Amino acid sequence: MVEAVFIGTIIPLLFMWGLLRHSRPLFGCFCWGAVSFLVIYLVSPPLYRWLDLTNAYRFTAVVVGPVFEELLKPLPLYFLLVWGARSLTPFFYILGLACGMGFAIEENLVYLIRFSEGEEDSRMLMVLRSFSTCLMHGVATGWSGYALTLAKRRGGARGGAIAIGGLLLASLYHGAFNWTMWEGHLVAGMLVAFCFFIAFLCLMKKMEIRAPETEGTQWE
Repeated sequence: MVEAVFIGTIIPLLFMWGLLRHSRPLFGCFCWGAVSFLVIYLVSPPLYRWLDLTNAYRFTAVVVGPVFEELLKPLPLYFLLVWGARSLTPFFYILGLACGMGFAIEENLVYLIRFSEGEEDSRMLMVLRSFSTCLMHGVATGWSGYALTLAKRRGGARGGAIAIGGLLLASLYHGAFNWTMWEGHLVAGMLVAFCFFIAFLCLMKKMEIRAPETEGTQWE
């Protein structure tokens, strides 16, 4: 069923990606987010069995899962870091948000299939996840994207350290959010995710002003 849901969403998205002209990097990252969810969904069970973590639900939800997901979700940004146009550099955070949102939408559909009971419960589940988990995934990967922007500007070992630090912070935020949900603090988790999302967007908009990479380009 999960694979069927994925096929039913990714094929129309890929058709849309082919039709677009000016938003392909953004939409491509969104599509990759959906693909990354399926990869993690298929790889996680054998990986956890190999690591003997099959029954360590809290540990995988709070530690292993977030690191694995935050490492894979921004994969397109790693390529753009090396081969992407210079004018895209200040907007890695937006591309990261797109990766995270694409991942979250596929995850929402799986939760809808597995855990909803009745039409009213389904609506409530999607509202809660859209204002919490979706925003968390977006901000976490968006933060990794911003760290990659700084890494590209600094370069060398310092840039590499910044990129790794961004990944660790994204994983920490992701894990802390999952722990909050695991402990049943649903309202607190939703409020934190929403506030972090607004604060992150405001901060990034302020940081991207007069970005040196956009001078003389259509992004200026």
